[in-house]
Amino acid sequence: MATGKRPTQTSSAPWGRWALILAALVVAGGIVWWMARPTTAGEDAGAAREATAGPGPQPLDLSAGGPTVEAAAAVDAPAESLASAGSEIPRGVDISNDPRLGSAAAPVTVVEFSDFQCPHCATFHGEIFPALQRLYGDQVRWVFVNRFFPQHDMAERAAMAGECAARQGKFWEFADPVFEGQAGLSRAMLDGVAEDVGLDMAAYGSCMENAETASEVSADQAEGERLQIDATPTFIVNGRRVVGAQPIDTWNEILAPYFGR
Repeated sequence: MATGKRPTQTSSAPWGRWALILAALVVAGGIVWWMARPTTAGEDAGAAREATAGPGPQPLDLSAGGPTVEAAAAVDAPAESLASAGSEIPRGVDISNDPRLGSAAAPVTVVEFSDFQCPHCATFHGEIFPALQRLYGDQVRWVFVNRFFPQHDMAERAAMAGECAARQGKFWEFADPVFEGQAGLSRAMLDGVAEDVGLDMAAYGSCMENAETASEVSADQAEGERLQIDATPTFIVNGRRVVGAQPIDTWNEILAPYFGR
């Protein structure tokens, strides 16, 4: 009996393989998406960081006053204050015993209300202040007044340490590394900076325990409250109040007219 060809059976194997490959791609894509997606925890952490850092510098409108630039209060003040320096100087700001940098004859005096634990204050002192010193030198006199806030747990002690450094004529040398190391602010850190800048540590220790030091820091605090300084850094520049760690261009807008620039 003659034999014919075997009937050919159509195989579904190639379609099965493609289905498996497609399924594998879908699964792989799902894994990649799952690993790359933003998590709620990450979003919450980012929001928390923004809340801690606070708002950025406020835009400055030199034409209108407002919350960023306004007239400084005119009130009675002791003789050792800016009130005695002439009509161009902001009246009513008591700077008794506060550290100064620059010439007393400078045409511009900037009084800074600052907090050693304030991030924007650290930005100003680390990035903006050195540039302004290079640009204007002794033509601008700087006065530092501590205005700390209760939520900053080390700020009051840092203010006292700054006062003790000022008594030994080394406030500015002390302030720079304290702002730079702000993230690690502690008693040990403050004592370490005091030693590094060459303070007499016995005198420093006595000063830190002295009620008069605490009283002077409290007086600075009261002055900030009296002038309604509710954000740091806040500056009083020849009678105008400037709020925030403003950029160099903004400072040039404020200062340059005093020098015919």
